[in-house]
Amino acid sequence: MKNGLYWENGELIYYKEGAPIHAGAVQVDGDIYYISSKGRAVKGEHVVHGSMSNGILQRGTYTFGEDYKLIEGSYIPPREHSHSSGSSRKSQPEKMKRNLSKKRNLSKKLKNLRKDKKAKIALCAVLAFCVLTVGTVLWEQQKDVLHSADGDVPASGGVSGGIVLPSFNEDVLLCTEAAKELYEHTTSVKDAVAAGNPYQPFQFEYHLENGAGLLLLSEREDLSGGREYEMPAEDPYITIDNLKTGTDYYYRVTVNGEEYTGNFHTAESTRFVEIPGAKNTRDIGGYVTQDGKTVKQGLLIRGTELDGLVEVDYFLPEEDVAEVQDTFGFVYDFDLRETALYPENYISRLGEDVGHAFYQSTEYGGIFNGACRDSLRRIFADLADTDKYPMYLHCTYGADRTGTIVFLLQGVLNMSKEDMIREYQMTGFMASGYSDSDNMDVIIAGMEPYRGDTLQEKIVTFLTEEIGVTDGEIAAIRKIFLAD
Repeated sequence: MKNGLYWENGELIYYKEGAPIHAGAVQVDGDIYYISSKGRAVKGEHVVHGSMSNGILQRGTYTFGEDYKLIEGSYIPPREHSHSSGSSRKSQPEKMKRNLSKKRNLSKKLKNLRKDKKAKIALCAVLAFCVLTVGTVLWEQQKDVLHSADGDVPASGGVSGGIVLPSFNEDVLLCTEAAKELYEHTTSVKDAVAAGNPYQPFQFEYHLENGAGLLLLSEREDLSGGREYEMPAEDPYITIDNLKTGTDYYYRVTVNGEEYTGNFHTAESTRFVEIPGAKNTRDIGGYVTQDGKTVKQGLLIRGTELDGLVEVDYFLPEEDVAEVQDTFGFVYDFDLRETALYPENYISRLGEDVGHAFYQSTEYGGIFNGACRDSLRRIFADLADTDKYPMYLHCTYGADRTGTIVFLLQGVLNMSKEDMIREYQMTGFMASGYSDSDNMDVIIAGMEPYRGDTLQEKIVTFLTEEIGVTDGEIAAIRKIFLAD
């Protein structure tokens, strides 16, 4: 069984009990190394956080040489970091940025034109003509989808208050086209990752001449349990985060006492989600299994840590906790990190009422190490507990330990091997991520000796016969996640 540092394919890898691990600072034969994700020793400048210093180094920045050893005297003290100082505002889509730029340019032109009375008159005439033309075209395009509460189409010329609502002639896409193609297996992970951040919020666009409106949005046709959004006249859209994919949504707009209803359908794709301070976040639901069942959304969101204990930038600001909980309703913080690194009486960043446990999970080939049996046994026993959903499942980066457990879970749910691998590879969308599947190949090869005709059957055999997960727990997990 491997323990310590080993040279492999030109890299220095650190093993503990036969598995490469993210160990942080380690001292071997009097020299200090820093071991990052997948057990790889680092070279060059690297930030060492308090929880990964292991009492060997101080928190701060160090430089490691070409031989991976710490360069003496390279210590740089850390800059003070305030979790509350970071802005939680989400960046605008490129379309919105372009619109803002156009508005600024128009504003500059208007200031210059104020000096010229004739130009001002001409501009007013042009603007009036444009408004009339655009308004007419928009109304003709939209009026067939504007319905009042009693089903009547409003009279031409506008609804009371002069409102134009969106026309949803196609499914609403909640990710980039590249990410959608990846979900459909029509592009490679490498090409999809190259296209950038896959997440795309829903934009409810409208035109409101005066007053204000109110949008009620729900997954239910009777609009029960819906969320309300204000519609000020000065804004042309509402940005709504974290809608479900492949789902029917219904809405009602109320303006000056008049009500108008409509609906739209979101396109089927991976459900990437937005949680302030977190990265690599997505729902494991939305896939169709090999036996035609659908994995339910909203039960298990995977991602990075939220408390900044290892990576200070991965921190859910206090002011955003209530909104996150209102959106996802997490009741359990499924924490795959090591117990020993963290303080006693730990309280989840999601709130003191949210259940939490450390599972000290392993990753990749480490699952075949007998020393990890109890941890895996406990993980899958708790995944079978209906009282722990909806849950936020994470390690530090939402990559290695999280990727391993999700891969096994997807095998239990009978997802296709291709989907299982791609779900793992999508961590490549994160800035520090990757898009290879070498680590999954280790798990797949390790499953080969176990009974079963498919990878999915072998995973179930491994969990039940090797780890001790019961048939009842396997059945419970499937009942929780799968819908016909």
